[in-house]
Amino acid sequence: MPSHLNKLIGVSAIFLVSACGGSSDDPAPSEPAPPEPNPPRQVEFDPSRCVQQAGTPYGQTVALQGNNMMVASADVDASAAGCKVLAQGGSAIDAAIAVQAVLGVTEPFGSGIGGGSVITYYDAASGKVRVFDGLSTAPAEVGGVDTIYKATAQDVSTTAPFNVCKSGLDEGESISSQQGNTNISGRAAGVPGTLAVLDMVHQAYGKTPWNALWDDAIDLARNGYPMSQYMYSTLYSDTGEYDDDGNPVSAGSAVSAWVNSAGTVKGAPRCSYPDINARYCEPSDATRQKPLAVGTTITNPELAASMEAVRDGGARAFYDPAGQIAPAIIARLTTDQLPCRSLLPSPGTPDAPAVASTIARIPSLMTAQDFGAYRAIERKPLVGKHFGMTIYTQPAPSFGGVVTLYNLGLMERKHLADTTFNGTDYLHLITEGSRLANADRRNVVGDPAYSNVNERVATLLSSPYLDTRAALITDTALAAVPEGATAEGIPAFAATAPAAFDPMALSGRATMLAGAQGASHDEDWNTTSNFAIVDGYGNALSMTTTINTHWGAHIEAAGIMINNAMSNFSAGAVGADVNGYEAYKRPRSSIAPAVAFDDQGRVRLVWGSAGGGPIPDYIVKTFVGHELYGMDLQAAMNADNFTGQNGTAQVEAGKPIAGEIANLISKYGNTAGNAQPTGLTSGLSGISVDYDADGMPVYRGAADYRRNGGANGY
Repeated sequence: MPSHLNKLIGVSAIFLVSACGGSSDDPAPSEPAPPEPNPPRQVEFDPSRCVQQAGTPYGQTVALQGNNMMVASADVDASAAGCKVLAQGGSAIDAAIAVQAVLGVTEPFGSGIGGGSVITYYDAASGKVRVFDGLSTAPAEVGGVDTIYKATAQDVSTTAPFNVCKSGLDEGESISSQQGNTNISGRAAGVPGTLAVLDMVHQAYGKTPWNALWDDAIDLARNGYPMSQYMYSTLYSDTGEYDDDGNPVSAGSAVSAWVNSAGTVKGAPRCSYPDINARYCEPSDATRQKPLAVGTTITNPELAASMEAVRDGGARAFYDPAGQIAPAIIARLTTDQLPCRSLLPSPGTPDAPAVASTIARIPSLMTAQDFGAYRAIERKPLVGKHFGMTIYTQPAPSFGGVVTLYNLGLMERKHLADTTFNGTDYLHLITEGSRLANADRRNVVGDPAYSNVNERVATLLSSPYLDTRAALITDTALAAVPEGATAEGIPAFAATAPAAFDPMALSGRATMLAGAQGASHDEDWNTTSNFAIVDGYGNALSMTTTINTHWGAHIEAAGIMINNAMSNFSAGAVGADVNGYEAYKRPRSSIAPAVAFDDQGRVRLVWGSAGGGPIPDYIVKTFVGHELYGMDLQAAMNADNFTGQNGTAQVEAGKPIAGEIANLISKYGNTAGNAQPTGLTSGLSGISVDYDADGMPVYRGAADYRRNGGANGY
């Protein structure tokens, strides 16, 4: 390390936001004034000072305090790698690359370079917040069908090596049930965007060379890391818990790849999938159900080689259609999945579901050229002012930012702070708000390049509309949650031309084609990964990264687990469904990393969460716990979870909060059908910022005790 980095140097101390974007209550505000000059702040760059948060992983109760720099993530090794980069003089995006690289090794079930990511970035020098979209996209070829669940001409071919997916299947008919085999197959894979978005932000804000950020991850992949308690739980349940969708898994049972919405059919155990089995499961288990024991060393030399190629050749080494990585992924997703096969068992019952004895092989329609065509996108931030704070978060196609700001707007109007945290009255208000927010976002949020999404979102987050929706929250729980309508000011759906879309515009395109909405699709739950970083220069980053559901498509290529993000598309017709399947389109997502500023324009909170569809509820829980109720950030994250994601009030099973269900029913008229316990495994991480008497920042880093992470900094 250069000797000058060991010195105490002055950098800006007070983080004043000048920002791109406007308030949720005013879709077209004037630009705020630029930040005023900041007083000097002394920061020491010394890797030997990096400290891991006490009690991590799984046992942390108090956030880690520091005055220089901080990283919080879902894996202790990833946080340590990020702190080392920061302590050597790196920026927040430099550390983010190192953190993501390690997560791709140690959390292959949650994220990696085979997935997609979004980044919310605060640049202290300019005082601006920028958001970047690296979500996975649909390939150019979608087979002439309007959902991934319908058979293409290739799927029904009787000519080898294609052959028919299912006996008697005709083109355009269902390959398999939604939430079934298709979701866990090559057909559900999207073009990965994580490396592209990291490269985009690094070009803007990187200080450390790209090729100096990968070695910790490469060493772990090549030399080994231990099977974590959390990774094990994604494959097998020793004591009884819940799967990705909140379905109960009995003690001593393997976790199935999927469960249908009726609970009558389960997919094969995850260890039955050959790529998962070969690296992460017990080789002596003839039933192909048991993972390696917790603590067992895992290596991935193929991933190490892929990361070495990316380290030395940059992101272009991954996206080059004529390179080594993209063609290897395409071969694994296409020809290696032939002949096409999707066999579902006859349904059982919810008490005795049938379990699939085979896994699906449904090839992707992706080509290597799709990799070469991929581009990350900078978008206009979604901004809201609630409870005296200004929050910058992700816009569409993420619905997480919309739900976060929407529910906070409702809770402000319903005076949430007058209730007891996680008490009956609190849970009534906040779950009713979540139910309303999720009902509205389903038919409004999708890829804004393909319809007037941004115009419609602006209405959802406007003061008049939130006033109207807040009035629906009364002393009696809603029996059914009404969706907003054009009568309440929501513009009608209108398809638009993607080529004319400006991602930095505040609203959508002009009306071209109106149409009815398609069926909604329930997003999966306990998935993805998140991390937060504040560097020694005052820059802040929150990034959520995902291969979609746990273990993605359950397919590994070049050592990389591949996403199944296309399962996030709805099943409605093209041109009518805001989240319908189309070439190059990005399916909506729940991920919404955020940065919040106080009334003086100073950074106050940098945070986000993993956890699938309920992600915005976890983000809201942490915000109100910390900001309204004065809880330590770690305590706010550890607090029991709730969601209204699927139209019902659901709370975290096995926790004290589950005892409130009876009170919700007796006091607020909920029923057993709309107030339930379920599995809600969040994956929060974040950094709070207080200021001492001299106005100098004091950081507190925290990571959800439900996962394998923790903060690291000083």
